[in-house]
Amino acid sequence: MEEAVHALRDWKPGDPASATTLQRLYVEPALYEVVASQQSTTEQFLVAADRGAPSAMTGTNRAAGIHLRLDPAARTFHLRMSSAVTYAWAGHWLVERGASPDALAAYHPVPADPYGLGSPHEPTGLLDGGDYAFARPGDGATLLVEDRIRRSGSRYTLLGRQMAYSGGSSGGEREANWALLLDRHPRASGRRFLLQLETVHLRNATYTLAEGAFPTERQAREWIDRLDSRNVAPPPATDPATGLHTAARRPAQRSDGTAFQPPRPHTVRSKGR
Repeated sequence: MEEAVHALRDWKPGDPASATTLQRLYVEPALYEVVASQQSTTEQFLVAADRGAPSAMTGTNRAAGIHLRLDPAARTFHLRMSSAVTYAWAGHWLVERGASPDALAAYHPVPADPYGLGSPHEPTGLLDGGDYAFARPGDGATLLVEDRIRRSGSRYTLLGRQMAYSGGSSGGEREANWALLLDRHPRASGRRFLLQLETVHLRNATYTLAEGAFPTERQAREWIDRLDSRNVAPPPATDPATGLHTAARRPAQRSDGTAFQPPRPHTVRSKGR
């Protein structure tokens, strides 16, 4: 985010909230690693990993959505940011503000040497579960769940989220976080309580999303209480909208997207009146 913040030096905040958000990003821009984006000459939608959110903290939002809109005629900008449980939920917030869900599905490539250690010291995988910025979806099922989240509108209400277990308890192989949602889909009647379990696989730098629906919140939370990092049972294999067994699907093709380019003041000109 350093380049994006620096590029706004010649622009003025359009309101107090924009000034506050810029100050937040200005203090520690390196904490926000952009992983997906959509942009035009006057507007940008960014999905970022929040590297300031330690993985050991329970209930931590590890992603953020950032929306920047420029007003070239007034030389002002409007900037908003919202923290989120996952990349997909950050994307959901941005889609509600006008972003394309397809554009935000194209993740940027992970840097070849994300830790900057250089060969032969560069590790394989992630050093810690908090290095969420360097993880990408691990299978087609995860991509499908993420796409549904981004497009879900007001379908879901977040009831709670927390760390399920840490990398330390799994021998450094993986860590997991859960989110419990209330599903308002008409065909989800009888299975309103949707549990999403996100697992970060440290050794191959990927994450996967599994989910299952329950008739009651109590049943969902009882399943959460039984989570064990040594032997993780999958959630009930049901489609959260219909309650039917989920059919096998082919993995979706993943695009790495294009590198993020911050706004450059000299390329945006006001129109003559």
